[in-house]
Amino acid sequence: MSVTEESWEAYIKNSYDMTVEEYNAWKAGGFDHHHDLRDEILKKSVGGDASTRINIFSPEFMRDWMAAQLEPVSAIPTHLPTLNRIMRDDGGGKGIAKTAGWLCVIGGSPGFGKSAFVLNMASAALNAPTPEPVAFISLEMSKAQLATRLYALHSGTGLKLLEKGSFSELAWYDTSPKFAGLPPVWVPGKLMSGWQDIVAYVKACHSEGCRYFILDHLQCVALGDDEALHRGIQRVISELRAWAVEAESAVVICSQFNRATSSVMETPRSSGLFGGHSIESHADVIVLLDHSRYLREDNTAKTWAVVTKNRHGPCLEIPVEWNYRTLRQREADQDEEEMWPT
Repeated sequence: MSVTEESWEAYIKNSYDMTVEEYNAWKAGGFDHHHDLRDEILKKSVGGDASTRINIFSPEFMRDWMAAQLEPVSAIPTHLPTLNRIMRDDGGGKGIAKTAGWLCVIGGSPGFGKSAFVLNMASAALNAPTPEPVAFISLEMSKAQLATRLYALHSGTGLKLLEKGSFSELAWYDTSPKFAGLPPVWVPGKLMSGWQDIVAYVKACHSEGCRYFILDHLQCVALGDDEALHRGIQRVISELRAWAVEAESAVVICSQFNRATSSVMETPRSSGLFGGHSIESHADVIVLLDHSRYLREDNTAKTWAVVTKNRHGPCLEIPVEWNYRTLRQREADQDEEEMWPT
């Protein structure tokens, strides 16, 4: 199902506290020109408008600024220590800022572990000092597939022992107690491809107290030719970013590369994401899995997670290793890096 005028209109109307005048202004502006109103709504969500002036050297501002800097950090850790460390500002060097509306993008070629990467992120949130509920929106996997993979990854149980056809009751009896006391991981009751379904699901999870949302993957939200896909991606990414700020939530999105980037064996760049500039401009952090430096041996694979954009710290490369038996991913120790492909 593609993003249509009707579905987008319903989303705008239901997602924001809009006056009749604002809604009519959006409607009169046309479906392809909703961005100005989105910006106005975003201004309201963060306070003030373009004419608001603040003197950052005023005693009042500096007092409030200092109080904010001394507040405890509210961040959701990932499974990669270096990635946590470089997410500063509201992330505090501990992970993804929970309530600052951050949008993080994980990019990669098909079959190189994007879905497993964000499943590791979900598992890390469950292992946080304050375990965090997660809303997972997969547009490719069923709820049974998602559960099987997360069960294996989070517990360290071999994936094959939990898959249908090779399922081991004994392994499951050893595994299931490890999930006692964990916060919810919400998944849709059915596969979704329509934007309206996704919006309704996100709202329902948010009402249950969830503030961490993972969408896998962005290009499945809209259908059509390349031009239609680009337009749909642009609309979805901009509205997700605005919603995250308003809802004080963190959003992680998987994104594929365009054909040219996937077919070239060189370290990818943010501009190679399918959707290009729109994704780059809205993301706080972009992490790309490097298919040009990927080495698999039996059940393990080594590659690099390349941080190509970071509004809150430095950009760098992180050596990572997959364990395909459990789908777990780990960051290499410093003395191991020479073993990674270059």
